[in-house]
Amino acid sequence: MTGIPPPAATRHEHDSAAGATCPACRAPMQIHRFKRHLHGEIALDICFACQGIWFDDFESVQLAPAGVLELFRLLHEHHDDPRQPWRDTLQCPRCNERLLHGLDRTRNGSFAYHRCPQKHGRFNSFSAFMSEKGFVRQLNGAEIADLARRVQVIRCAGCGAPVDIRRDNACSHCRSPIVILDPEAVRD
Repeated sequence: MTGIPPPAATRHEHDSAAGATCPACRAPMQIHRFKRHLHGEIALDICFACQGIWFDDFESVQLAPAGVLELFRLLHEHHDDPRQPWRDTLQCPRCNERLLHGLDRTRNGSFAYHRCPQKHGRFNSFSAFMSEKGFVRQLNGAEIADLARRVQVIRCAGCGAPVDIRRDNACSHCRSPIVILDPEAVRD
């Protein structure tokens, strides 16, 4: 069966071997290793073209703080890479079933993700991951209104689609909220 990555024991940090198939563009994702809580490492599948991360079940919460910072630095290194918008239908890299849209909430606000109905994992945009971990925060109504007067249309950090913030407070394509990098969280 294609799209199944090798066992974690055979993966190496910044391995050039192909990882799971990207749920959005269907190309092989890159495998990167990060520190896990208590001990060991987690191997994550990342697509820089789609700016998406595949988390097998519970991998996101197993990342140690040092692993989160390492991943944040890696994402920042690829911030200016060319990107492509996500397809309307995303598929699980393990079973090829259509991923379901989900919303979750943290103390920093809500974030969108796409999960496998068979519980194989979830696909997060880089911005959703950064929202989950507290590096970005949602804009309030006054901040969105101020930005709308100056900019009008922005690109969704979640899927790359254009968002006319004069009329929308979230991406109409993937429903991701409008967020900004929180300088206080980055300094901590």
